Amino acid sequence: MTRTPQQHGQTPEPEPGTAPGPGATPDAGVLNVAALRRRVLSLPTLIAAVLGAALLGFALWRIFDFAWADVWVNIKGIHVGKYLLAMVLYYLSFWFRGLRWRLLARTANIGGSSGKNVPGTITLSGIILMGWFANSVAFMRLGDAYRGWVLSRESGGDFPSSLGTVLAERVQDMAAVLILVLIAAVWITVEGDSKVPGWVVFAAFVLVAILILGLLVMRLAGERLSRLLRRLATLVMRLTGGRISRRFPDRIESAYVDFQRGTLDSFSGRAIPPQLALGVVGWLLEIARFYFVADAMDIEISFGIVMFAALANAMLTTIPTPGGFGFVEGGLTGLLILFGQSDSDSISLVAVDRTISWLSVVLFGGILFAVWHAVKAKNSGTISPATSD
Repeated sequence: MTRTPQQHGQTPEPEPGTAPGPGATPDAGVLNVAALRRRVLSLPTLIAAVLGAALLGFALWRIFDFAWADVWVNIKGIHVGKYLLAMVLYYLSFWFRGLRWRLLARTANIGGSSGKNVPGTITLSGIILMGWFANSVAFMRLGDAYRGWVLSRESGGDFPSSLGTVLAERVQDMAAVLILVLIAAVWITVEGDSKVPGWVVFAAFVLVAILILGLLVMRLAGERLSRLLRRLATLVMRLTGGRISRRFPDRIESAYVDFQRGTLDSFSGRAIPPQLALGVVGWLLEIARFYFVADAMDIEISFGIVMFAALANAMLTTIPTPGGFGFVEGGLTGLLILFGQSDSDSISLVAVDRTISWLSVVLFGGILFAVWHAVKAKNSGTISPATSD
């Protein structure tokens, strides 16, 4: 298997079609603002949004039994201070996620120089927010790829390796979610007031199992996978009659090797515990957000149910509609009703919580996205790696 310059701690000159280095123009590379705009306004995104809206509308009018007057009373009586506290705690979680991502990227030596070119925690926190903004408005979680692209530009590393750190983060996220879901299930069982829906626990186990299996396959069969991808790329090139560059198979194999390296090298025995701990803190802050939203509306709810609902919310957002629209609202409302909450309280709680976990991300993440790229364009694409926190 051909070793790439990054595997020797060097940063190669960017080739056409690969992620640009720090001196690239703002519109060059794998992803850019125009690409995000096209994806947001694309037919698949519109279809996904319509599907989510149809699902939510059907649930509201045909499944849930509630009174709009009761919902409005709940929303109108919200305690503004507690609501703002919920929002502050939610956005505080981005700092812990940014710090964890920095540890992952430095462990994977993104950008070379033993990870010294990896941006600081505040910068990475902002990139995460922009990535979540992209996930909230576009189809198929474009924000994850966007994050890898921005990290590659900020650090001077390659796009596939940077994207690998995002996958590594997802694996740790699901491990943390599984741990907290099990704690919440035990909590609810001990209280005895509600029955734990087995599908949520099962879904968490399945997601973690799939991710771990993928890492094992990548670790044990990495070379064979890269050769297989090369053969597939060669076949595609032949079927297209040579219209694709003859370097295409080499690029596919090299991209996979870099992606595998970025993913697997993010995990180090001594680095995993603090990385996992930071992820757990981030999720606990999300749980605290949901708790204070309920408290702001004076809705009585068990903390075990709060944990379970907040984590189920996170799993539902992985459904590839913009921000999980339709599926999160319908699924989370139904889950709260199963736990014994009234239909009106459940809908009120989910609606207000989504103003923080989705609509505020669209607002603040969109503002940051616009300002970020405006500044980069004004600076003529000169991006200097940020190393301070």
